[in-house]
Amino acid sequence: MQSSTQEQLSGTFLEVVEQLTFMFGEPIPKEELGAEGTEFVTAAMTFKGDLVGELTVSVPVEITAEIAANILGLEPEEVEPEDMRRDALAEMLNVVCGHVIMAMVGTDANFKLDSPVTSPVDEDQFNKMMLSDDFIGLMLDDNPVFLGLTLES
Repeated sequence: MQSSTQEQLSGTFLEVVEQLTFMFGEPIPKEELGAEGTEFVTAAMTFKGDLVGELTVSVPVEITAEIAANILGLEPEEVEPEDMRRDALAEMLNVVCGHVIMAMVGTDANFKLDSPVTSPVDEDQFNKMMLSDDFIGLMLDDNPVFLGLTLES
């Protein structure tokens, strides 16, 4: 991923997440995240239209309750079911994806978003995120986050 695309992606992600979840972050080189041994969950979605590709976000499982609570206006301990946590992560990605596309193409962008899919991150997926140029690293409220963007030509 080109440097300008990375900057646009990380800037849009951080701005949207700050407004949606009241969590603050910054881009960090993946090697400096200290993410080894952390259990992650991923939300991924594809999109078509003026831009075609996939957007993926992977966060530590332990912050999904905070993400859900902040989106829903609850306390983290009030977020019980795992489904609620994953749904909130998927919704966060959905909002971010629309904003990323508009940031890259323009506010009159024509696009269709597919529903986000969430899943746990296994060791192979973690290694792919660490090694792939399609993924960038971020710190979100002192938690490592991977954000991936794959575009079709």
